[in-house]
Amino acid sequence: MSQFSHVTVLVGAQWGDEGKGKWIDILAGEGGADLVVRYQGGNNAGHTLFVEGQKIVLHQIPSGIFHPSQTCAISSGVVINPSELVIELDRIIARSADVTPDRFWISARAHVITPWHIHLDGVSESKTTQPIGTTKRGIGPTYADKASRIGLRMGHYVQVRTCQEWIERMMENAPGFKDFYRDTQDQWQKFLGAAARLAPFVCDAESRIRHAAQSGKKLLVEGAQGTLLDIDHGTYPYVTASSTGTGGAVASIGLAPRLVSQAIGVAKGYVTRVGEGPFPTELKDDIGKQIAHRGQEFGATTGRPRRVGWLDAVALRYVVEVSGLDAVILNKLDVLTGLKEIKVATAYHHPEKGKILELPWDAEVLAQCTPIYESFKGWSQELPASGRFADLPEETRIYIKGVERLVGAKVTMVGTGPNRENAVYC
Repeated sequence: MSQFSHVTVLVGAQWGDEGKGKWIDILAGEGGADLVVRYQGGNNAGHTLFVEGQKIVLHQIPSGIFHPSQTCAISSGVVINPSELVIELDRIIARSADVTPDRFWISARAHVITPWHIHLDGVSESKTTQPIGTTKRGIGPTYADKASRIGLRMGHYVQVRTCQEWIERMMENAPGFKDFYRDTQDQWQKFLGAAARLAPFVCDAESRIRHAAQSGKKLLVEGAQGTLLDIDHGTYPYVTASSTGTGGAVASIGLAPRLVSQAIGVAKGYVTRVGEGPFPTELKDDIGKQIAHRGQEFGATTGRPRRVGWLDAVALRYVVEVSGLDAVILNKLDVLTGLKEIKVATAYHHPEKGKILELPWDAEVLAQCTPIYESFKGWSQELPASGRFADLPEETRIYIKGVERLVGAKVTMVGTGPNRENAVYC
């Protein structure tokens, strides 16, 4: 087992937007990874990094790409928008990142987001009376075609013959596809034109990843969205279309679960949510506006304002259990500086069921819940940019210990700002 002791999975421990990209970048940069793997989601997610003071948003390429000693991979659980991936590649290369087929692998098994899927996503959201709040980037329809066994995979997309065969099958079998294809040739030409550029990167990525793990390489496996958006274990139907937790990582790579040495969850010191869905601790008052303003809570991909609320320990306990978290990173704690009181939801109250200590499986029940809070004294001192747990103000340390007690997991790192250097180790 010793050669299998270096696989770390990092997941979002809330509804996404927790700052996973920053922590992947930090953990990878400390000699913590030889290979960084993205295992689910699509370009509906954005990982924001600050590299040498410059803001960089990655949508599909793993967050370790700016460390030249590392290889990055996209595995089979991801859905890929080829046109946007080419644009992202160009932006990264323009920032002097070395992106070659030797250090960037794209799974031939990963499914492709086509203009048709984007069209279907927009139509679905505009026609329904209960929108989910998707980014309308074709993610859900692509996963739906994958499950229906009619999707297009990257290995077939980059081959002219097999890609054309897929288009012809869709013309015959998908109502409306033929007219849409005829009327949107500009989109399809851009889409098809990206294939030649991406072809050198497409490979049997999963086999390479497994071999790296078996040879003792350090793997850092990253998710795109939060565990509470998991298609199976999230607040369904207000979820994404893939498995966002630790289980999704091993399934996407084809990696034996026993090979995962640790699972780490990233959570904010408060909670945010984008789109629709129940949110028991949501703040619609001036405190919520203050947190949102100071935390710059706008979606990295869409620019949509995020809903803001107090930390929800009920939901975070659930994620610790579902994803088997060994540790939690508490990010953006600096945003709470200056608040006289900080609250954490420890339970819910339901009008019929009474006190609830566990996250309900039913989103309608969760929407009827009100939080039961434990209060903590706030702090006025600015948090140190970096350092150790003992360097934090006493009130901050008490808050962190309270979170550990309430969620049943150790807080090992704290985020005190947006940059790589803004990290306190507990």
